[in-house]
Amino acid sequence: MTDKQTVSREEILKIANLAKLHLDDEKCDVYTEQINAILEHVQALEKLDVADVEPLSHVLDLVNVARKDEHAESLPREKVLANAPVTEEEPDKKRATDGEFFMVPQVIKTDR
Repeated sequence: MTDKQTVSREEILKIANLAKLHLDDEKCDVYTEQINAILEHVQALEKLDVADVEPLSHVLDLVNVARKDEHAESLPREKVLANAPVTEEEPDKKRATDGEFFMVPQVIKTDR
């Protein structure tokens, strides 16, 4: 970039036209100011000496920790189904299960 690169109002209108956007005068002025502020910030960053800065793939030094994939017994069905939500039937507080599966409200209607 040059020392002080900016965009003009006409350039913003040309870009808007290419993008098939209609900008009123107020929006055009706002976008011109915002893009020029961004360019000014980038120009300030370009002046920094980053020769000794090591490139990063991520800002935080995190490592994905996953447990070893090992075979294990699953929970008993009764214990799992005990976590089923209570149905709306208040008197008996029945669980939303048929004893084998969780019961959920029908989402897709069929003609069958």
